[in-house]
Amino acid sequence: PLSSRVHRGMVRFKNRYLLAEFDWHDGRVDDSMTETALVGIIRKEMALNFGDVGAGAALGSTTVKYWNPTAGLAVVRCGRDVYRNVWASMTLLREVKGRSVAVRVRHCASTLRSSQRAAIERTEHRYARVARHVPGGERSAAKGAADASRAIRALQP
Repeated sequence: PLSSRVHRGMVRFKNRYLLAEFDWHDGRVDDSMTETALVGIIRKEMALNFGDVGAGAALGSTTVKYWNPTAGLAVVRCGRDVYRNVWASMTLLREVKGRSVAVRVRHCASTLRSSQRAAIERTEHRYARVARHVPGGERSAAKGAADASRAIRALQP
């Protein structure tokens, strides 16, 4: 019969990794923002935009794998079935802790390795921009970019 051919083994959970860039309108760096706080903000935004069902669907699968407050970059892991909703919620985010922000998803990938490459590229770009605007900031920007790149390479799925 047909049912005997159906594989009843484990099903692999498919993920998407979103590289998001946070541009704070006041230009200040907020070191108090953590990965946990960022996940809470994303979940709250999911509930606001997609209701309790949408937030519940993304609840178990959404995590922040990497957050760099200086560069304003985050790598967010979410389920393949809800990644478009997570992406939309982050894009629609306008205010965090009373501060105005614009969030852009710069990269979407199914593997962490691909997101790591994109995150390193974007981090170097962001630190280079900081170095141009701060007198004598080349050395500290290069150190910051190197430290961030090392942290990104150390991420585990």
